[in-house]
Amino acid sequence: MDGSKGKLAYKLPFLSKNKMAKALGGRHRAVRATSAEPAPGQAVFPRVRPQAHQLPWMCFSYLLPHLLPSKPGLDTHGMRHPTANTIQRVFKMSFVPVGFWQRFIARMLISLAEMDLQLFENKKNTKSRHRKVTIYSFTGNQRNRCSTFRVKRNQTIYWQEGLLVTFDGGYLSVESSDVNWKKKKSGGIKIICQSEMRDFSAMAFITDHVNSLIDQWFPALTATESDGTPLMEQYVPCPVCETSWARHTDPSERSEDVQYFDMEDCVLTAIERDFISCPRHPYIPVPLQELVPELFMTDFPARLFLENSKLEHSEDESAILGQGGSGTVIYRARYQGQPVAVKRFQIKKFKNFANAPADTMLRHLRATDAMRNFSEFRQEASTLHALQHPCIVALIGISIHPLCFALELAPLGSLNTVLSEKAKDSSFIPLGHMLTQKIAYQIASGLAYLHKKNIIFCDLKSDNILVWSLDVKEHINIKLSDYGISRQSFHEGALGVEGTPGYQAPEIRPRIVYDEKVDMFSYGMVLYELLSGQRPALGHHQLQIAKKLSKGIRPVLGPPEEVQFHRLQALMMECWDTKPEKRPLALAVVSQMKDPTFATFMYQLPCGKQTAFFSSQDQEYMVVFWDGKEESRNYTVVNTEKGLLEVQHMSCAGMKLSCQLKVQNSLWTATEDQKIYIYSLKGMCPLNMPQQALDTPAIVTCFLAVPVIKKNSYLVLAGLADGLVAVFSVVRGAPDNSCSYLCSHTANRSRFSIPDEDARQNPYPVKAMEVVNSGSEVWYSNGPGLLVIDCMALEIRRRLEPYSAPSVVMSVVCSSECRGEEVVWCLDDRANCLVMYHSATYQLCARYFCGDPSPLRDVFPVHPMGPEPLLSPIASPKEPQKDSLADVSIMYSEELGTQILTHQDSLTDYCSVSSYSSSPSHRVPTSLSSVPCSPASSSSLLFSTDSGDTSRLLEPTLGSDRPEHDLSPVDGEAFSQHLQAVKILAVKDVIWVPRRGGDIIVIGLEKDAGAQRGRVIAVLKARELTSRGVLMDAAVVAKDTVVCGFENENLEWCLAVWRGWGTREFDVFYQSYEELGRLEACIRKRR
Repeated sequence: MDGSKGKLAYKLPFLSKNKMAKALGGRHRAVRATSAEPAPGQAVFPRVRPQAHQLPWMCFSYLLPHLLPSKPGLDTHGMRHPTANTIQRVFKMSFVPVGFWQRFIARMLISLAEMDLQLFENKKNTKSRHRKVTIYSFTGNQRNRCSTFRVKRNQTIYWQEGLLVTFDGGYLSVESSDVNWKKKKSGGIKIICQSEMRDFSAMAFITDHVNSLIDQWFPALTATESDGTPLMEQYVPCPVCETSWARHTDPSERSEDVQYFDMEDCVLTAIERDFISCPRHPYIPVPLQELVPELFMTDFPARLFLENSKLEHSEDESAILGQGGSGTVIYRARYQGQPVAVKRFQIKKFKNFANAPADTMLRHLRATDAMRNFSEFRQEASTLHALQHPCIVALIGISIHPLCFALELAPLGSLNTVLSEKAKDSSFIPLGHMLTQKIAYQIASGLAYLHKKNIIFCDLKSDNILVWSLDVKEHINIKLSDYGISRQSFHEGALGVEGTPGYQAPEIRPRIVYDEKVDMFSYGMVLYELLSGQRPALGHHQLQIAKKLSKGIRPVLGPPEEVQFHRLQALMMECWDTKPEKRPLALAVVSQMKDPTFATFMYQLPCGKQTAFFSSQDQEYMVVFWDGKEESRNYTVVNTEKGLLEVQHMSCAGMKLSCQLKVQNSLWTATEDQKIYIYSLKGMCPLNMPQQALDTPAIVTCFLAVPVIKKNSYLVLAGLADGLVAVFSVVRGAPDNSCSYLCSHTANRSRFSIPDEDARQNPYPVKAMEVVNSGSEVWYSNGPGLLVIDCMALEIRRRLEPYSAPSVVMSVVCSSECRGEEVVWCLDDRANCLVMYHSATYQLCARYFCGDPSPLRDVFPVHPMGPEPLLSPIASPKEPQKDSLADVSIMYSEELGTQILTHQDSLTDYCSVSSYSSSPSHRVPTSLSSVPCSPASSSSLLFSTDSGDTSRLLEPTLGSDRPEHDLSPVDGEAFSQHLQAVKILAVKDVIWVPRRGGDIIVIGLEKDAGAQRGRVIAVLKARELTSRGVLMDAAVVAKDTVVCGFENENLEWCLAVWRGWGTREFDVFYQSYEELGRLEACIRKRR
């Protein structure tokens, strides 16, 4: 048979879905296995479920062992003559377990494919080096330990019980061996490695696979027979004997004449020396580095071997940092002057061992202990060497004598230690929400990296999470450590009872296969620690804890409104679900936590059936609901800081409330019967008799307390439904007898020359008022415009025109821009547009359309603050005489309603504000060419963080016949109701804009090449609130908490409480994962 054809014919077919269906549909149907393996990057997608006779090879491919040929398709013995560049390893077994070879070949193919992919990607792009790193690497000659071994896919041959890999300068062979052992051993495994460069690190690669496969899947082979002899033994044929006897001895007699070193002898010798003596040629020492390369870590680069002269460490108790499993001890040390942590593997020393070297039992026990230590050392060191991630502890170096490795030293110790200290002063989230969010994200990022490498941590807990910094501005806060019991899954899961009780997933039981979801269960327990500061205690005995976990019993944390980290608590509960398939993947968790909603959403609190929602204007965390009227009227007080209803449906008879204001120790309430009741809060709840009652000419629609202008005094402004503003002077908590009124209609006509038939003269209710310019002014809504009150003179001095009728200003807030100067934002109810004014110059600086369904990263220009616009107020040929409060009389009658009489020298003007004007809407012709607008009027622009592209318009350009500042809808409803903004909230140095659909647009101002621009820095949307109805109102309480009120069709309210983040908090949040991603990219480039 031709060699190349033989290789092709007896390669395992990874079948297409049609051939796979034939093979699975009829087990006895012959299917010619002649298709070659997929090339690198090529995938096969059989649409079948994996069965017992299939083994996963890659994500969408399965190994079909029953289709493998029984023998290789070419003569492999001709190329396997022992030479001086050949070493062998033999595993003697009492029996070869069913399924051993199939699993072994699958594992080998996976590892070889990963190395092949690495070679393929290196050739494709040697500069960027975006390659998948395998956990194994083959090193070159012993002098420089540099890897030269690479596998090409067309040089791999495998059959039912064997595999052959050829490469430049050598080959690697693994096959079933039936050798006459002179005992009852039935067979075993024979491994041959040949290398012209004497690079035998491939032997370490193979033996690692064999040993890990036996430990995980076939642990019965590690037991002993009834007479005490092991069921499996390892032997190493002496390469010198093999070479010399191969020239003149018949191969069938070779086992009689070749010296076989027992692996136990090699291990015990390696503890003391680097070579072993063969009794057949004692004058020629055999180097152990070639004979058992895995013990000397020859597949590690030279740079990772510690120089013992530069390692300063002491094994005193004062230097001990902790103890690991199997007797390992971690010491504080210094290497090359830098602090490190040294993990020392202790090999037991038996008494009288030196005096009784022939004691077989003592020798076996010591060898077993040494082999276990070498195995654990190699397993963990190999894992650490292959893993390079910012959130995984880095390997500094290894040492064989003594057996140890050095790691990065965590300055603050373990997470458990830090939480124990911080939890003393806190009931929940002892590290604070921002640091907790970052730590949880970094843990998930490390887990996602491990799972991408097919590694199952198996022992995730707070003790194995090391803390580098508690500063939220630091890029890295924690790193994962201790991979002593981690498993590599090879797409088939893992076996073995590993982990710590309380963190161990319930599916980890003897002979039960598990996958990376066990790490997600442990991650849920770590989240519990982050939220509570306590260990997940469920008992003192492992069996007791395991039973509770399998029954679904979990540690008790508390309701979400008490914990106040809704998303993290929900993720915790999702991760510790009893069913693994319901737990999220680590990569999905990382993606989920990149949304700022995850960190800012605190909790939701159902409040039952209510009528009106009111918040406090001062530093308190209270919000109040009122419901009912007359005798059934009641109120509910919600403490948002504690997340509870402190007062529920407390009776307080009276008319239905229209608005309320809490100022100092007084509560001002306005009712629909045009009255104001003032309650004293010094006696706390319940509210009984009002301290004072005031009459108003119309229903009060909003209140505003103006900061103190004199000692123990302040002003309370009440906006009325007919457009008036009532001004009350309060001294020592009580209003005096005088009350003055500011008339919007009169000011519009006499001061700003707006005729009565203009739509702006309609009696619009006052919907919003805001203190501006450090308390010297109050801006309030008047239909589509804003009127400015001088607080000292109590006069309306200016009118601004942000919108055109029929739009009505519904929200006004004051905040600061990049230079610290005050700006005023306003929002209307029709155009759904934000308008920003510079408060000092009254200049319109920016507009932003809030109806974009995908507003994230939208940008809009903020024009420089220039001189005061010429047309605000609109100049008249003859300046009218200023109206004073003394020249205004207010009369009320049932027939005519409220009448405002302004007295002047030659005439008396009369206007009725009891009914809405029937005058047709009229747009005042304005010429605001100097007022800047964003492109295409109210369009919002997509902002790209990479290029700053602002070319995409999100709203069509309005007609040319409209003024630039007219943002009224073009045809009916120009946007969906759920995109309508409800209110503007000034939160620190940003503004939050809640929309009726429940999402919140967060806008910040930033400098860009010397100019300013506005940008949507976040869109907060809690899916948990979709069933709560429509967002009706929102407020900022205590300056750092945002409360949104939702009402459903049954008039039931629910509060959604958010952390009030400003620019600093959002910057820290975004940088936390952006910098982590940058560090990951840097590490990949260095690789």
